[in-house]
Amino acid sequence: MTMPNLTMDDSLDMDDLFGEGPTLPPAPAPAAKGLIQRLDELRASGCNQKVAWSNLGCIAYVKRDGNAVVIRNLLCRPDDGRWTLGGEFPVSQVSPNDDGQQIVHLSWNPSGSELAVVDMLGRLSIFTIYITVNRLNQSRSSVVDQEDDLGAIVGMSWLNIERMFPLYRPVVKDNNGQFQYPATNHKTFGPFHPIPSRATLIGVTRGGMVRLWYQQHDTRWLEVNTELESIGSSDDLLSHASFSSDKDNSLLLAVHTASHQIRLYRININWNIPTNQKPIPQSQVPSTATLQISHVKVDDFCFPLGPIEGKDVPQSQIGQNDISRGDVSRAQLSHLEMIPPAPLPSKHSEPSYPIIMATFSYIPSPFEEPQQNVDTFSVIARWELRSTPQSLHPSFDKLGTRRNSVGSANEQSLDLRRMNDITVRKAILAVERINSSTTIAIAYGDGSIEFRDRTSMTPIIPNGEINRVSSMPQAGFAFPVDDPCLHMALSPNHCLAIGVDADGDARLKAMEYTLGSLDTQEGDPKVTSAVIALALQFAISCISHSNNDDLATVIQQCLGPRRSLEFSSIGGVVFLISIELEHQFLSESQRAISMSVDYSHEPQHEKLFRNPMIQRCLSLQNTLGYKGELNHRSLTAKIAWATLHLRLAALTFAITFNNVKSTAGGGTENDYTRPEVLHSLLGVVRWSMDLMSFIIDDLYVLSRLTKGRTQDKVFVQQKVSESNSCALFLILASIPRTFLRYNSRGLRGLDETARRILANSMDDDQKQVFHSLKDIIDASPIKVPHFERILADVDGSVKAAYQSQGINSEERAAAEKEMLVNADIPDSLMPVVDRLLTTTLNNLSNEIDPAALYFEDPSWLGLSDDKSSDAFKRTCTIDALRKIPLTAGTNLRRCTRCCAHMADLLPHKGASIWVTSMQRMCLCGSLWMLVKNLHPPGKTGYK
Repeated sequence: MTMPNLTMDDSLDMDDLFGEGPTLPPAPAPAAKGLIQRLDELRASGCNQKVAWSNLGCIAYVKRDGNAVVIRNLLCRPDDGRWTLGGEFPVSQVSPNDDGQQIVHLSWNPSGSELAVVDMLGRLSIFTIYITVNRLNQSRSSVVDQEDDLGAIVGMSWLNIERMFPLYRPVVKDNNGQFQYPATNHKTFGPFHPIPSRATLIGVTRGGMVRLWYQQHDTRWLEVNTELESIGSSDDLLSHASFSSDKDNSLLLAVHTASHQIRLYRININWNIPTNQKPIPQSQVPSTATLQISHVKVDDFCFPLGPIEGKDVPQSQIGQNDISRGDVSRAQLSHLEMIPPAPLPSKHSEPSYPIIMATFSYIPSPFEEPQQNVDTFSVIARWELRSTPQSLHPSFDKLGTRRNSVGSANEQSLDLRRMNDITVRKAILAVERINSSTTIAIAYGDGSIEFRDRTSMTPIIPNGEINRVSSMPQAGFAFPVDDPCLHMALSPNHCLAIGVDADGDARLKAMEYTLGSLDTQEGDPKVTSAVIALALQFAISCISHSNNDDLATVIQQCLGPRRSLEFSSIGGVVFLISIELEHQFLSESQRAISMSVDYSHEPQHEKLFRNPMIQRCLSLQNTLGYKGELNHRSLTAKIAWATLHLRLAALTFAITFNNVKSTAGGGTENDYTRPEVLHSLLGVVRWSMDLMSFIIDDLYVLSRLTKGRTQDKVFVQQKVSESNSCALFLILASIPRTFLRYNSRGLRGLDETARRILANSMDDDQKQVFHSLKDIIDASPIKVPHFERILADVDGSVKAAYQSQGINSEERAAAEKEMLVNADIPDSLMPVVDRLLTTTLNNLSNEIDPAALYFEDPSWLGLSDDKSSDAFKRTCTIDALRKIPLTAGTNLRRCTRCCAHMADLLPHKGASIWVTSMQRMCLCGSLWMLVKNLHPPGKTGYK
């Protein structure tokens, strides 16, 4: 055969030789740094959480080398009032392991005070927050645990605290245009530790051993172990496990085996304490607790199914259901969650059942052959645990011993019903149950975070509802998508997230408002819905007693009054909002928690003192108007700040006066007659006397500024706003006036006691400290009886004004709220203001020397805006609790929220009971953090 002659001009078509070959699919996009390795860790064990955020606000995470744990917290910066993430504080008792076994899991207890630290071999250390949020003490050491490969913990959970909690239903606007906040009370599901103040932790190991750790009355830890099932082969080894409480106060345990089985168990804890013995005496230790474990169900097919053909595809899967059945089998289990039954919002609600949720994820490896239509994806599989009547005949009960999973004819049978799988085109890195397990929060490998309903698993997104608000995500708040992190945890109110990336760096992410700008015209229904959502979440935080610094961060970012708030460390968006929006939020927050603000008719001191909601609302109000130590607070923030100090002083006097001790001779003595206790009160007494002088002096100034126009509300209001003085509202609003009246009574009692003891006592130490007390009281130009008469006059005038104008209880509450939240003088109380600034002050001038007030220096109170007060802030630091100056170099605590300071006083024998009981939290209700040498050496006196 003759070959054709080919010249250089002839072209050779390769397709003619080989035909059209198949087009290779594009290579999958490369995964983020460390993402594949992180997914491998999650597949290996269900106990692998390396960052955790406690309900007290403390953040803990494992350092990159795996041999150290650090804690951090949110803090308000004292220089400008901006919120940021504080520095790292190492947990000193966590030391590198000589055998290289790294720390793999962190978990906080429900109250947020106990931190469990677990290493690769299942050895457990427990640490307790000690007074300050960045100081932890070890209460259990891991050295008592044995080294065993099968001892690795694959699932762990803290038992719930026995208490009632509120469940808020969606907020709905009524016919009058007001939003109503319906809530029902529910009790947490058990089991519980028999001593309410003690913690219990339960875990299961790879080898199938259930371990229970629980505290004695002296906080020492005991442990009980029980085998789950005998391990017959490597197929019975466990990889993941999850616990949840059930309605019958037992524990449900779901485990995943190496053979891809889901096994379900029920665990009952027997504390071996008489059931009728409540409360349990602190001295009785439940040292003989036992575990009773029964096998419930097995599902042999723990694999992802993917979208089910022929079924309606949920909204979340539109455009994502192109993954075939064969392809979803590539995904492997990364998370297993045993979700408890959700509390029912009403008696007519559909019953809720426990749910087992398994998450399978797949990320293409760079060394894997590309597959068509297969990129990163996850599948969420769910099984619902339902009770059905047992159908066995009663004669089966006569057959003797049977398996635990088989019941009698009168028992309920438990069935696992497989629900539709959910498929998403992302890798799931973290799963959290929030809002009493009614919502599932999911963090993805692309840096996004979303919330899903626990029943339907549909994403919670803005739905356009303006008359019905259920949550912040529904109202338009969402996390921005940014650089991915390998480890993620949500804050107590789920509005901030802390992430740790592949380099071990922690980053903070804040929720943002996504439906445009909040800086819109007042009355926009979308903006109103956003404010209602924030108020609802604040109410949930208050009632559940969780830290809400995270919520304060987002609220200040979104609702700050006409000033720029830069969150460079968070990456949030800056909003400039009218101050009216801030007031709307504060007002709605009080409505959401049903906070009483009207104490004008029946003061009821005890109810006022014991109401923590007042403290929380005033704390947030102060935060929104705080701009840094060297800047002036807004007027509403000043009202809140001064009222918080008044509340602290009132509680101090109440604790001291009510603490009576027995003497050696069989008699009793009051705590305030002891020299060491009285000495600790001197600063509070001086502050209270100086506050009285400050209020009267500012009222005289206002009287001069408004002379002849004291009945003109607009003019008086203008002068009050210009002076930025809170004096008028402290004496006009019923809450601060009640505190003032109580404190005046305490000061009068101390004065009378001082004069009596100085005349009769022979104790030199006692006489010396009472001399100091008497000197403070006598030096004030305003005497206690003078101030009490003014308070009595205002009390009577307020009652008369309300009564004469026919003001009902709802209108009184609205007027009191306007004064407290908006710094607005109610029309109904203008006669009181007129009388106070004229007749009352004129009468007082006949009893005191008004000129003497001019020479008083109130700068140390922090309520004035003059140059003297500004200079004092730059050079002096005051202990906010004891109201005394702090010397330079003193170890200090600083409040994470209001930036107040106090000396780092550790409890010791003989300490004043009021100091011991009040120092655990700041006067604003937030936590202390330990700091050192904040201020350079300077003045230490305040006179």
